[in-house]
Amino acid sequence: MNRKLLLTLAVLATTTGLTACDHGSMVVKRPTQPAVDAAITSMWTEEIRRVAQDGDWILTRSYSMAGDAISTFTPGVALSHASMYEAGRGTIIEAFRPLVRESRLQDLVARNHYVIIVRPGQLDEAARHASLVRARSKLGTRFDVGGMFGFDDPEEWYCSELLFWAAGVGTRTGDEPLVVTPSDLLKYGQVVYWSGERTNPEVMADAAGRVARSREVVRYAHDLGAPRDQVASRH
Repeated sequence: MNRKLLLTLAVLATTTGLTACDHGSMVVKRPTQPAVDAAITSMWTEEIRRVAQDGDWILTRSYSMAGDAISTFTPGVALSHASMYEAGRGTIIEAFRPLVRESRLQDLVARNHYVIIVRPGQLDEAARHASLVRARSKLGTRFDVGGMFGFDDPEEWYCSELLFWAAGVGTRTGDEPLVVTPSDLLKYGQVVYWSGERTNPEVMADAAGRVARSREVVRYAHDLGAPRDQVASRH
């Protein structure tokens, strides 16, 4: 199959009643212990905040059937979504059906099996900030479903297209690729963070250790007379 046909199959899978949050993945699964799952989200969110800078790209693999389709039917690394980080707000800008929107970093992390942070190449700090401003200027714009087929609407955006344009890699002059997938963005920057898979034994062990330490802190503080609910809210 050629690249355009693969992308067409992916889009068909995502536009026949599926949205990125309505249906669970048939391929990747979450840890079976909710406390460990939540601890992984917290751990990754903290790590990303330490590493990521304004204008960095966050590439992810979601827990959705749409994510299954996109990561399966598009070439390269199994990725299903791309967003841009804003450090000062702790948020991301993303083209996420039906609109370009701003979301909390922790919400993005919570819905994904793994996370990759890419720093766009040949962009200094000022240029990355400028790309973030450009991406933010498109908030509220409609999601470009046709663009994922290769039929670009210059007034609409899909996830990786928005980042590609905002960073100045693509100018919509006809010189850029027909379709830019999340995995394509790896070619235009440097990976500065890799979370590992959520179900990786080492990742789950680290998170389980955090859960155990948190519970120990709560028990210790309670033994000292501190109200349990106040202590728990701090950890």
